[in-house]
Order: sequence, then structure tokens, then C-alpha cells
Amino acid sequence: MRETIRIRKSGYPIRFAFLDFVQQYKLVLRSALWQIKQENAHLCCKQIAESVIGTNGDWKIGRTKIFLKENDHLTLELERDRILTAKALMIQKVIRGYKDRKNFLRQRNAACMIQSHWRGSQCRKKYQL
Repeated sequence: MRETIRIRKSGYPIRFAFLDFVQQYKLVLRSALWQIKQENAHLCCKQIAESVIGTNGDWKIGRTKIFLKENDHLTLELERDRILTAKALMIQKVIRGYKDRKNFLRQRNAACMIQSHWRGSQCRKKYQL
């Protein structure tokens, strides 16, 4: 209990367990570290904090938790929100492209069918004359 009070007084109100922190902010890392194990969580937390906040940020790593100040937590959240928005836009682009391509192919096939029937009718008309 005294440890918690000391940490709060030193100005680190935000704290995460290693695995919780990694699960929430793992997409911020550039590398693909999706399979996080318990023993790697400490290193992953450190990499995430260093890549987004930097080495001179106000964050500390304890034995079981990572401690953040409010502005560092806000920085992490903004970066996470930016990346999630970019990923959502990419998904939307792919879906719209798929839908538009499907519509284009359907219209092209319909136009080819109409042209084919038109040419056939013109040939039949010439032959009958």
C-alpha cells in the first residue's frame, strides 16, 4: 500500500500490468510482435514506450507494471488512435475498391453482351436483304 502511495505522489497516476499494456498498444510497434509471452512482455513494454514516447519521457518500468504520467498516456492514446484510423481507412478503401471493381465487371460484361447482340442483329438484317 505504501508503494502505491509513493508512486502516486511521485506523479505516475497511470499504471498498466505488462500484458495489459502490450495488448492495448502492440499495434504501435512497427515490427510484428503479435505473439507476446509473459517473459517478453517487459521488453515489449519498453520498446513501445521508447518508440512512441522516447527515452526522455516520464515513464518508469517496475517489476510487474509500467507507470506513465498523464501526458505520456495521452501521447500513446493519440498514436494508437491515429494508427487505428489509418487501418480502418485502409479496410474501407479495399472494400470500396472490391465493390466498384465488381460493379465495373458486371457493367462491362453487360456492354459486351449488348454489343454482341447488336452486331448479330445487324448481320442478320444485311443477310435478309
